[in-house]
Amino acid sequence: MKLIEILKSSLIIFYALLAGQTFFLLISLYLVNSGIIQADSEHSLIFKFVIFFILGPSRVVGLVIYRKIILRQSADDKTMEQKMILYRQGMIIKLAMIEGASIFSTVCFLITGDYLFVIISIFLISLFFLHKPTIEKFASDFNIPLSQIDLKQSNS
Repeated sequence: MKLIEILKSSLIIFYALLAGQTFFLLISLYLVNSGIIQADSEHSLIFKFVIFFILGPSRVVGLVIYRKIILRQSADDKTMEQKMILYRQGMIIKLAMIEGASIFSTVCFLITGDYLFVIISIFLISLFFLHKPTIEKFASDFNIPLSQIDLKQSNS
């Protein structure tokens, strides 16, 4: 498989995850604002504590797992394609942790109607977007000079 194909599949995964949480937030906003879902602000304080206990650890855990995947398996004997596949696997885990917190925040908004959760979701979606997979990030994470990466190369 060519590096460019692996990168393209990583981008497809990234945009699918991004679209899912963005559409869920937009639909939730519509449902609450139109009155289709009656929000109950009684539990808002509880969810605020819960979301902040989820935000920090999910962000840190995602990065730790990502780094462990990269550092543990980035040996020099791996081909560029194998390293790119490891990058994709780590990226999915890292993004899933951010997405999980974002979706949970949106669910908290659906339940409580508190717009603080919308702000948190927007922040997390923005943070998610900053982790878009690129060849530059791949090269940086694996300490590979960009000049050594040939996107057209294949293993076969």
